[in-house]
Amino acid sequence: MSGRILAFWAAVAVLVVLPRALTPYQLSVAAEIMIWGLFAMAFDLLYGYTGMLSFGQAIFFGAGGYGTAFAVLRLDWGIWEALAFGLVAAAAFALAVGFFAVRVSGHYFLILTITFSVITVLVLQSGHWRWLSRGYAASPFTPPLVPLGPWRISLIDPLANYYWVLAFVVVSFLLCWRIVNSPLGKVFRGIRENEERSRLIGYHVERFKLIAFVLGGLFSGLAGALLALTLRYVDISYFELTLSGKAVAWTVIGGAGTLVGAFLGALVFIVSTDYLSSWTINVPLSIGLLLVVMVAVAPDGLIGVVRGKRRG
Repeated sequence: MSGRILAFWAAVAVLVVLPRALTPYQLSVAAEIMIWGLFAMAFDLLYGYTGMLSFGQAIFFGAGGYGTAFAVLRLDWGIWEALAFGLVAAAAFALAVGFFAVRVSGHYFLILTITFSVITVLVLQSGHWRWLSRGYAASPFTPPLVPLGPWRISLIDPLANYYWVLAFVVVSFLLCWRIVNSPLGKVFRGIRENEERSRLIGYHVERFKLIAFVLGGLFSGLAGALLALTLRYVDISYFELTLSGKAVAWTVIGGAGTLVGAFLGALVFIVSTDYLSSWTINVPLSIGLLLVVMVAVAPDGLIGVVRGKRRG
């Protein structure tokens, strides 16, 4: 365990000094990769540790982004209040969806999360809610200054935004690591391995699944809020089902049930997409083939490959 802790802090140290070697554009890309990794980690908390394959994470991602933007644009709140509002909105949506979703399992759970995701997009596209969502028309905004003691930091600066995102990602990873290695995390894994056995020995399975669902929604909302502040706009694409599918792909590529695999999968996926776009116009097909090959060759993801080599 001490080796893993050392590797984690070594990785953090590398990320701290990395901006010295990056251009402002590359800093923005690096910040986005960290955000997408955080989003994938939120999904991994559900699927990798509790066994719930959810295609509804984009609902909470969008709620976090829109909630933060709404607090800035309409309520004229500061950065901390706006961020808190986005997180509360994401958690509230997760609680509402999870209340119904955790009562079923397997493919019924999968279908239900897809249904909620599709309904959410359709509702936000309807005329009654376009005053809030504006459909696919972007709602640009300027992030408030971040008050840190006597300083006021602007997130428009790519370097400041990079360290802002890095701080939240590091804290979120530590929180998730603490959760999955706590007694609560052991219950999550017990439910993943055998839901009926967990119920028979006295655990209220639906209650623990709802806790995991809300936690996953909360971290998804944080990722959405950070992306909204990084890109400085929101639109309805934050809620799209394909976004949830990407989180699934990133987690599978990196390795489910590892936390760090989510970030590795997001990095490989995004870099591969950028590289392939210079070679072919059919990037989605190429990425799909890459995913199929990854699942066939390394069903436990890249982290599983690394662990296998260590054992060898």
